[in-house]
Amino acid sequence: MRLDYIRLDVIQHKALRIACGAFCSTPVWALEVETGEMPLALRRSQLEIKHAVKVKVTESHPAKSVTEFHWTTLSRKFKSNNLPIYSKTQEYISGYPAENVQAPVLPEEAPWHQKACSVDSSLINFGSKQENPDELMKT
Repeated sequence: MRLDYIRLDVIQHKALRIACGAFCSTPVWALEVETGEMPLALRRSQLEIKHAVKVKVTESHPAKSVTEFHWTTLSRKFKSNNLPIYSKTQEYISGYPAENVQAPVLPEEAPWHQKACSVDSSLINFGSKQENPDELMKT
């Protein structure tokens, strides 16, 4: 595991202990379950797979070559913590055909060219927080 990943994991563990008010001896997995946080290693894998799938299904993505096989993948010896994205995501992508995944579609009109939303603020001055809600409903 890379040193910067270890540092991030340690920071997350300390933050979870502070958030829960747990003792230093509390196992990390228990803190993650208690707070509903996914371990950072799994989150990193999830983000790698999501990015690889997005790149693979987008026709003209500039990073498309990273998700496809290249002979240099076999010619070098990579450590388990430094594998190329193709090798990390190959098992997942080969199990799920790309035909089932749709590429993100850009809207026909840019968001900044769309009409502004209208907000109905007619009830703002109707009553205050201090007034009884039952009395407001009668009027």
